[in-house]
Amino acid sequence: MVTEHDLLAKVDAAFEVTGRGLASWPDPHPDRSPLDEEYSRLTNPSRWRILGARADAWLVAVVDGGLAKVEPSAAVRWRVPPRTVISRTDHVAPHATGALPLVLACSQLGPLDDAGITLGVGDPAIAVAWFPDCGCDACDSGSQDELDNLDAHILGIVSGAFRRLSAGNREITVIGEGGWTASGLPARYDVDAVLADPTGWDEVAGTSWLHHV
Repeated sequence: MVTEHDLLAKVDAAFEVTGRGLASWPDPHPDRSPLDEEYSRLTNPSRWRILGARADAWLVAVVDGGLAKVEPSAAVRWRVPPRTVISRTDHVAPHATGALPLVLACSQLGPLDDAGITLGVGDPAIAVAWFPDCGCDACDSGSQDELDNLDAHILGIVSGAFRRLSAGNREITVIGEGGWTASGLPARYDVDAVLADPTGWDEVAGTSWLHHV
C-alpha cells in the first residue's frame, strides 16, 4: 500500500529531475511590508515555472505509484470556465473507484502562457485554485510557500480529504484535515455544522486514490 509519506517521497524524488535548472527563492520581504510599486510589478515571471515542475513531479509520482493514469494535452470540460488563460491541460484519472479526477493546467502569467498552474477537480472539472494566486512582487512570499500550497491542494484531492460544497454563491472548500476556506457566507456562519450535515448543498468529494493499492 502506498502511504501519503511514500507518495510525497516519490514527488520529492521526481522533482529533483523535473525541477532541474530551476531556482528557488526566499521571501523577498520577510521583515517589511511590500512597497506600493510592487503591487503592479511582475519581475521575472518565468521563475514561477518551478510550480509546473512540481506539478510534473506529482504526475510522475502518481503514475509510478500505480495510482492513476495521465492523459497529457487533454480536452477538459469545465463546469465554469476558469478565470485563467489556459494553454495546456493534463487530465489525471485515478484507478480507485469513486476517486476524483485531477486536472493540472498550464496557465498564463504576465506575458508567458505557461508559467502558472490552474488546478481542477472532478468531471466536468471545477477550478479549485491558481498558482501563484497573483504573482506580483508584493504578493510574492517566496517559492516554497507556493510549492507547499500546491502540494497541500493536490494531496488533499489524492488523499480523499478534499470537499467542495456550494449553494448559490456560497462556497466551502476543505483541502485537508487542517480546516476550510469559504466565500459568500455571512459573518459567524456555522460552517462546521454544514460540513457535518451538507443537506441542501451540492458537494463534490471523492475517495482516496491510495485505496487502490
